[in-house]
Amino acid sequence: MEVVKVYSPVEDKKIRENLGKSPIWSGQRYHIDELAEAKKKHSVLFEYTFKFDGLKVVQFTGMKKITK
Repeated sequence: MEVVKVYSPVEDKKIRENLGKSPIWSGQRYHIDELAEAKKKHSVLFEYTFKFDGLKVVQFTGMKKITK
């Protein structure tokens, strides 16, 4: 399993219930490599931490709010 951080301006308070169908997957989301660009576009971002098994999300492990 691989731990991956995903950044999004979308706050999903029910991510544990919607793990694979969260609005962050269909909305705007950024990888760590795109974080500088994302911070220019959005004043608030949420950092979601997940465990992936290949391309499948298996566990949500945390979320924190990032502001400018």
